[in-house]
Amino acid sequence: MLWLPELSYLLELFEERLKEKPVVINHQGLKATLDIVQWGMPFHPKPTIWDRVTILYRNLVEEHYFMDGNKRIGFIISVIFLNKNGYFFDTTNDDVYKMTMQVAQRLKTYEEILDWFKRNSKKI
Repeated sequence: MLWLPELSYLLELFEERLKEKPVVINHQGLKATLDIVQWGMPFHPKPTIWDRVTILYRNLVEEHYFMDGNKRIGFIISVIFLNKNGYFFDTTNDDVYKMTMQVAQRLKTYEEILDWFKRNSKKI
């Protein structure tokens, strides 16, 4: 069965990992992203695990749902999502930094992000 992050889990994770209380500045957008990860986009095929992790990561990094910590929590929850669904994500810290900064600046396409996750993930 596919594990999907819930809002309460994400907020607890934020506080635990980032050591600060999350300040959500776009609650509806955050909820919508989690709904898309769960259900997919209307009139599109059912999302694969790679679609789901790409949407989760890209939206959290790009959309700034939190006052601070968007890039960090976006990456953390994406790795946890893959791990809980049977994949180990492995790349260098430098690669993560470069990709995350480029995603935050909207310099990476959906397909490039999806490919990055696929290339750096191994089935557990």
